[in-house]
Amino acid sequence: MFYFLSKVLYGLVAPISLIIILFLIYFITKIKSYLYWTFGLLVFFTNPWIAQNMMARYEVKPIALKDKSMYDAIIIPAGFVVNFSIDGQQRANFSDGNDRMLQAIDLYKRGVSSKIIYTGGADTVFGDYEAEAILGKNFLIQCGIPDSCIWIETKSMNTYQNAAFTAKMLDKKDKNWHQKKYLLCTSGFHMRRAKACFQKQNFKVDAYSTDIRSIRSKDNVLNTIMPSYGGFQIWTYLWKEWIGLVVYKMKGYI
Repeated sequence: MFYFLSKVLYGLVAPISLIIILFLIYFITKIKSYLYWTFGLLVFFTNPWIAQNMMARYEVKPIALKDKSMYDAIIIPAGFVVNFSIDGQQRANFSDGNDRMLQAIDLYKRGVSSKIIYTGGADTVFGDYEAEAILGKNFLIQCGIPDSCIWIETKSMNTYQNAAFTAKMLDKKDKNWHQKKYLLCTSGFHMRRAKACFQKQNFKVDAYSTDIRSIRSKDNVLNTIMPSYGGFQIWTYLWKEWIGLVVYKMKGYI
């Protein structure tokens, strides 16, 4: 129930939802101040310069690792793969966040760790989908990573469960996992909440930020003045994380 309500409530307060609500209020009441607010917020949220600079302040900065920096495992939280069928053939569909998987493959190939932990179930309210960790594991194997080097957790549906259910899985596989060192590989805008969740579950975890949003098209002059959907998208990610931090703190998840 919490999972469903969190998705619905977030949808109601997302930037685009606020704009639509304000416009509907204007449409019903004809009070022009609501129209001015609608237009003002539309200009503000679609400005990529403002959005990217705000993202730069929030994202956890990326770090460089020496090729032989050793971690006991690389952890990949889910949130970027779903499966669908084409004429009966199953196919994985990757979204923007797949940089965390690609970076994890690179880290494995460079010898940073010899094990990858992929955590994530089917993050959807409706529909029947394969657990993301299963889809991700299949892709990792296709990329040349041995099956024995990949552990998966397939029930979690949010970041808190990623951490909590991974801890439960490790309790069964390795009683000494608390003493080991992990590298968390996730989007820079998601890292604060994700790292806090894993630390709450007693993981010794370092942050390896991926999918850095604040640098996209930053050197493009037009990017500072031309409204774009990209600005909207950045604000959407930020609001989701800010709301998530507040809710997770209230629930005791972090």
